[in-house]
Amino acid sequence: MTAHTHGTEHLAPIQDNTEVAQALEIARESPEGAKDPVVSNILESALHSLWAKVVAQPDSYVMTRDEFAVFNYFQHRFEGNKLAIAARRRYWDNISCS
Repeated sequence: MTAHTHGTEHLAPIQDNTEVAQALEIARESPEGAKDPVVSNILESALHSLWAKVVAQPDSYVMTRDEFAVFNYFQHRFEGNKLAIAARRRYWDNISCS
């Protein structure tokens, strides 16, 4: 099973973490915010970027706090995905060791 990140190849690269954090806040606050094309584009781009890192380093990549926030928002897309389960575990293991 793979994550549903297809169709995001055309999205612009992430500008900065502040932009992603703001988009995430808007999306979490209301369904309308989540449907906003600008907000959606920012979050999809962030997800695509972080998932590419996980796939490139499936046994070692540890998401940043900001990446994990985006990943967590889209967690429904990764149900049962072994790479996602391992990435989530590495994140929490790394946090508990910090």
